[in-house]
Amino acid sequence: MQKQIEDLLQSVKETGAHIFYTFENEEKYVDNLIVYITAAIGIGNHIMIIENDRIMPEIQKRIQAEFGEEQQEMIHTINNYDFYCYRGNFHKETILSYLENMIAPFLQNNIPIQTWAHVEWRDQKEIFQNLGEYEKEADLMLQATNLITICGYDSKRVPDSLKETLLVCHDYYMTDDTVEQINRKSRI
Repeated sequence: MQKQIEDLLQSVKETGAHIFYTFENEEKYVDNLIVYITAAIGIGNHIMIIENDRIMPEIQKRIQAEFGEEQQEMIHTINNYDFYCYRGNFHKETILSYLENMIAPFLQNNIPIQTWAHVEWRDQKEIFQNLGEYEKEADLMLQATNLITICGYDSKRVPDSLKETLLVCHDYYMTDDTVEQINRKSRI
């Protein structure tokens, strides 16, 4: 996967990409995140990691072990519960505003940044519709900024209907072991 992720980032570093990642194996997920961080830093980009409290300690341990102090200054983290459930539930306008405000200082200062977000949610009414609408609007925002972002989803929480919606609003589909470009002609 290392070469696939590195090649992908090299090919989209000027245009940006919105990448949908469904993972089944948490260890591979963390390994892929570390490869993504390494590749991002390798092309001079900062990285914003939006992750949960359960996985973040392992990520922090790996960051401490594998990156020098200067590289670590290019890695920024935020709790995904704070990010996605700021108002107590998944509210797309709040999340999009939060994302915009979070990356604005980097963009305003011409500091290249990429994101990796582990998308999670509480059980709530119409959550799959909300997720789909959020990702569609996020896609438009990302296209305007040429940002490279990976949206990671636990495959056990993504029914086929949601997966179909998410495939429509992303440029690439990634699993623990593969990355493939999504045919834009099939996008709505």
